[in-house]
Amino acid sequence: MSGARPGARFGQSSSAAVSAQRQALLRPRQEHRTQRTALTAYTAFRERHYEPYLQYAALRMGRRGAAEEVVSAAFTELAVSWTVVLGSVGPAAVAWRILNDHVDRAVGCDQTAIAAVQDMQTLHDDACFLHEEMHLSRDRIAEVLGIRLADLPSLPPRSPEG
Repeated sequence: MSGARPGARFGQSSSAAVSAQRQALLRPRQEHRTQRTALTAYTAFRERHYEPYLQYAALRMGRRGAAEEVVSAAFTELAVSWTVVLGSVGPAAVAWRILNDHVDRAVGCDQTAIAAVQDMQTLHDDACFLHEEMHLSRDRIAEVLGIRLADLPSLPPRSPEG
């Protein structure tokens, strides 16, 4: 018998090669699982946020049909970058900004005129709008805006109906 290892004589690979092959086989499964998880998260997010986003856009724009197009475009943009958004600190906040950008463009707001200093005022205005016009709870407003409840601006009492 020569000095060759018995495994090598029968065409078996070294343990490092076997490990590499095993990893190569598992990688597509892991990537597929990651993609499925991201898709599931996106679908759940869309189902949870679509209606308040649509109501918000329709109230700001005054036309439900146009609002549906704008919200659809915002969710399409969100879907394209979902894995990056999902990895961010505040996915719901990113999504809210995307929606607002689309609504602002649709109603003719000049994006260059909106300064970073106005962000808090915009957040406050959005929170008041969701509170007054859509009658959302403080918890739901924070969720829709993508902020912590503690960071939600103070809201005025609701106007009496009627």
